[in-house]
Amino acid sequence: MKNIFRKLLPLILIGLVPFSNLFYWTLNGTQRGVYDLTTDLDRSLPLIKIFIIPYMTLWFFLAFCYVYLCFKNRKVYYRIMITLFLCYVVAFTTYYFFQTTVPRPIVTGDDIFSKLILFTYNSDAPNNCFPSIHVITAYLAVKGINATNARKLIKFPVNIIGFLIIISTEFVKQHVIMDIFFAIFICQTFFILIVYLEQQYILYNSVKIQNSLNENINQ
Repeated sequence: MKNIFRKLLPLILIGLVPFSNLFYWTLNGTQRGVYDLTTDLDRSLPLIKIFIIPYMTLWFFLAFCYVYLCFKNRKVYYRIMITLFLCYVVAFTTYYFFQTTVPRPIVTGDDIFSKLILFTYNSDAPNNCFPSIHVITAYLAVKGINATNARKLIKFPVNIIGFLIIISTEFVKQHVIMDIFFAIFICQTFFILIVYLEQQYILYNSVKIQNSLNENINQ
């Protein structure tokens, strides 16, 4: 029983994702001023209603990827979780000091896609955009799976779905290009930094052990 508990305990870190909503909703407003990072390219890209499907699959996607990662490769899992935490810190700090918004189009039609988009708009104010939490979590899920020796049967659909989720943020007009790029940038930056620090720590310990052995030999 203790062995099972020990294996399942690291899954608690996945709670970072839903727990982050406490900060997300607290900061999701325009009281501190708001900026618009929409570019001409963003304006030229149309609303493509069908992209609401991959957009709304994020939670299922994250649940699968992070749980799979936890049991597949614990070292990569911890790297991704630490990266996720640091990205959250940057995101929520940015939301507080540099709140952004995304202009939303008028959605017409009685089809299921239109209804889902309107549901999303009504349940999430158009703030807390830069960087995109949607992109951060999806990108790290894909990056984590790709960093393991998972079979192509797992990696291929994860990459496809992850890519669709990321671009869906633009095509359902929840985010703009700058939100996506900044999210990926901080994910990459923190992940590379964590790997580098880990390598330096291992190197430091190996040198320390070697020096200790040399001292024992000399004595």
